[in-house]
Amino acid sequence: MTKLIYLMCLAGFAVACDPSLVEPSADAGGGKGGASDGGGGGDGRSPGAPGFEQRIDEAVNSIQSDTCFAQDDTSQCQWADYEVGPAQFNMARSTGEAILVIDDFGAGLFPEFVRYRNRMLGFYGVNGDQVEAQVLSVHLPKRLGDALVSFAGPEFIPANALTRVALAAGTTYRKLNLLYYGHGGVVFAHLVELVPEQPLVLLDMAHIFDLPPALCQSIDDQTLALATAHHAAIAASLKQVMAEHNVRFINASFGSTALTLATEWSRTCGGAAPSNELLDQVLHVYDPIYDLLFNTEGVIAAHAAANLGSPVDYPFDQVSARYPNRVRVGFISSLNSGLDDLGRGTVHKADQFPVDGDADVYLNWGCEVGEVPPACAEPHYRIAAAFGLATGTVPFMSTSYVNPLGLARLVDLRYANHGAEPMSDALVQALKQDLTPSLCGDGGGQPCVYQDPLAHHQLELYRLGYE
Repeated sequence: MTKLIYLMCLAGFAVACDPSLVEPSADAGGGKGGASDGGGGGDGRSPGAPGFEQRIDEAVNSIQSDTCFAQDDTSQCQWADYEVGPAQFNMARSTGEAILVIDDFGAGLFPEFVRYRNRMLGFYGVNGDQVEAQVLSVHLPKRLGDALVSFAGPEFIPANALTRVALAAGTTYRKLNLLYYGHGGVVFAHLVELVPEQPLVLLDMAHIFDLPPALCQSIDDQTLALATAHHAAIAASLKQVMAEHNVRFINASFGSTALTLATEWSRTCGGAAPSNELLDQVLHVYDPIYDLLFNTEGVIAAHAAANLGSPVDYPFDQVSARYPNRVRVGFISSLNSGLDDLGRGTVHKADQFPVDGDADVYLNWGCEVGEVPPACAEPHYRIAAAFGLATGTVPFMSTSYVNPLGLARLVDLRYANHGAEPMSDALVQALKQDLTPSLCGDGGGQPCVYQDPLAHHQLELYRLGYE
C-alpha cells in the first residue's frame, strides 16, 4: 500500500483499506476511564464501565444496518446536520486551561470535529482585522453522525476503544468521501488524544498571514506600516479570544520565512516575488502575530522547528530573547532510543530533524520509516484516525506532526510537577527547564535535548490513567 493510499485509508476515504493498518490497542473496547466521571458507574459512559460494550454493539449494529449507502445514489438516504460550537462544549473533567491550535482546518475535517465537539470551546477564523467565532454545521449520514455524537463526551473515550465502530463505518460508508484531514487534521488528530483534560480552541489560519494588496504595488515605509497595523489588529483580536478562553498553551505547527512569504506573494500578488532583501523587510509585518504567540504572559507555545537559513530569512525560528515562551520542537526516529526518563544516555536514532541546534528538544516518535506501515516500538506515536473512532500511525514524520507531542509533554509537566501553581512567565521557564533538564553532555551540565516521553509514559494520557 502506498503512503498516499494509507493516509487516505486513515482519513476514511473511499479506497480499499487493510483493517490491520488501523491499529487497535490490546484493550480495544476496554481500557481505563481514568479519573473521568462515570468510570465506575453503570451508565456505560466510559471504557470499562458496565454498559459500554452494549453502546459499542448498538453503534455497530446501527451503522451496519444502514444499507442505503451501498447504492450509487445516496441522496435519498438518511442524512442529518450536526452542530459544532460552544453550546456542545461539555467536559466531565477539565483543567480549565485551554490549548490554542492554529492550522488549516478545511471543511473536509469537520466530520472529525463532531466526535470531539465536547472538547471545543470555540472555532475561529480571520475576517479582515478581526478573529471571529464560527459555528460549524456538518452534513453526515445520520446513523454515523448519531454514533459520533453518542461518544462525544462528557467523559473522555479513547479512540482505540472504538475500533469496532470504525471498521463498521469504513465498510458501510466506503463509497463516500466524507473526511479529508489535510495538514491541520493530522496535527489535530495527533494532539487531541494526548491531552484528555484540556479544552481546545481552534483557529483556521487562512488569512492570518495575508498580505494587504497595497504591498503588491509598492514596498515602502507607508505600505509596510499599514500591513504591520493590519496584523497588529489581528493579534489584538486573537489576544481577546485567548483571554476569554484562558488559553495557556499554543500549538504552532507552521512558520513564516522568506520562502513561505515568496509563496504567499505569488498567491496574493501574482507574478514573481521581489528580491530576498525586500521579502526580509516584508516578513516583519508579521511581528505582532509572533510576539503574541511566543511572548504572552503565562502562555507557552510549541513551535515546529526547521533547518535554519540566515537569521534575516528565518527571523521567527531563531533562538531569541524576544520569544522567551516558545519551545522549538524537532524529532528523532528510533525503536529504542536508549534514553532514560530524564533524557540521559547514548541516544540511538535512525533519523533526526532538524539538525543539531535548530530545535530546543528532539522527541522520539517511536517508529522507523521503511515499508508502510513503518516499523514501530510499543508504545509509539498514534493518530486518532477514522472520525476519532480508531487509531493508526502516520508512515512518516515531520516537525509539524511531532509538535503536538512536544506540547503534550509540556502539558504533562505543568500538572505533574506544578499543579498548584498559577501559569506565569516564571512557570513557563520552569517547564522549559523540566523539559530538557541540564543533566547531559560530557560534564553532566548540558540540556538533555533528546527525550522519549512515549516510552516512559510521560503524558497526561498515562498519568491520569486513561491508557
